Amino acid sequence: MNKKRSIATLSVLGCTLWAPLAEAQQPSQTADGAQQFLATLVAKGHATVWFIDAQNRRNYVRNLAKVTTVEFAAVFFDDPVEWQKPIEKQLLPFTLNETDTLGSKGRPDACMTRLAKWSVNANEQLVETQTWRTTKPGLLKDRLYEHRLTGTHQPSPELLAPYWIDWRNVNLARTPEGAQMTASFKDKDFTVHLTFTGDTELIDRVEYAMKFLKLSCDNSTATGF
Repeated sequence: MNKKRSIATLSVLGCTLWAPLAEAQQPSQTADGAQQFLATLVAKGHATVWFIDAQNRRNYVRNLAKVTTVEFAAVFFDDPVEWQKPIEKQLLPFTLNETDTLGSKGRPDACMTRLAKWSVNANEQLVETQTWRTTKPGLLKDRLYEHRLTGTHQPSPELLAPYWIDWRNVNLARTPEGAQMTASFKDKDFTVHLTFTGDTELIDRVEYAMKFLKLSCDNSTATGF
């Protein structure tokens, strides 16, 4: 019986001694740590980014497609005519591949997240094809023309430049179901949206990290209010 009590006492004592040690080994929470946590999730594929322009268009691209026009079922065939036609599209959110804390001047800044590298969503349909017909009045009957369009939607240079999330001036939002957390920052050309997706427990941690960054980088906290 005494042996059992001794073992129980040692167990309690061990837990008592271990608790402060475990607490001491827990890394302190810093803005750099929050940045590293978010960067780790980016590397695991949990993040997307998209850009809203002044016309409220998401990842808007405008390109030129090649159109080939041929006369259809005519007695005398003209040579095919090639011309260009503008095509436009709003792309899906980009897959974010890499972030860091380099500021616009190349120096580390824990209050800035540089969106260093992203790629077109794997489900995006970039190639567009169309076929349509038109008629023109002819000598004896209308002349019928067939037009075949082929084009590729490519992001404009403005969407390929590095962008930043400045945690000193962000808006944070979480979806009602809790599976997404977004930080939004208004740049001179776009409103940049950085979104993390995952289960509720993971997004709880993302929300805490984002709010920690926003609070840590808020200059007004130095006033004590």
